[in-house]
Amino acid sequence: MPRTPGRPDARTPGRPRPYQIPRWQNGSVDPVVADVRFALVRQWELISEVVDAIDLAAASRCNGWTNREVLAHLYVQPHLVEKFLGTASVRQAHVRLSENLAGAKSFSELINDSARKGAILNKVELRSPLAAVRDVVLAAPLDATITTLQGEISVSDYLVTRCVEAVVHGSDLVPPVTPDPVAEAVTSNALLQVLEVSAPQLVEEAQALPTDRWIGLATGRAKATGSLAEAMPVMA
Repeated sequence: MPRTPGRPDARTPGRPRPYQIPRWQNGSVDPVVADVRFALVRQWELISEVVDAIDLAAASRCNGWTNREVLAHLYVQPHLVEKFLGTASVRQAHVRLSENLAGAKSFSELINDSARKGAILNKVELRSPLAAVRDVVLAAPLDATITTLQGEISVSDYLVTRCVEAVVHGSDLVPPVTPDPVAEAVTSNALLQVLEVSAPQLVEEAQALPTDRWIGLATGRAKATGSLAEAMPVMA
């Protein structure tokens, strides 16, 4: 059963550990013990490093968006994370990770409008917003609860959703950004959790796929066939 990654080490609650790639014995990344804070920051860093080298006007893999719209959408993410982390409290979380990811489609019009406005303003440079929030993210209390547009969710689960966003949209760029391996594993695991709710009988089949293939199918970037076809995408 997929589990939520990114919980703090019991020996140092709420504090980030040194960035490491946690692995199972077979060499694959273990998303459950991964620190999502470091994975998210590293994924943002990887995207920020390619901005100057890509053609902003080129069509991306995200339907209807150029590279410029994709980057404009990513530009606001560090700002939103900082804003929502400012609401951290000990309240009970009511929104689960799978619910947040599956519910993202209800904000598609708002997201599209924001990306297009940001693109017009050429807000595509990620180094500055990342530098402003890096330390805040790395010190985020994973067991706290924050208030987002979808309701109250744990910091750990929310940062996983931002990791999914960064991995998927980093791959939407043309040429794509090779994802941080921990961020990619966290993303794959999170999407499996969504599938476990909507079609639990297909989780084992999805787990057997290459990670990048599964993420592409789960987010509609690739076309599913066979038994997975009717269940895809799990997140739009």
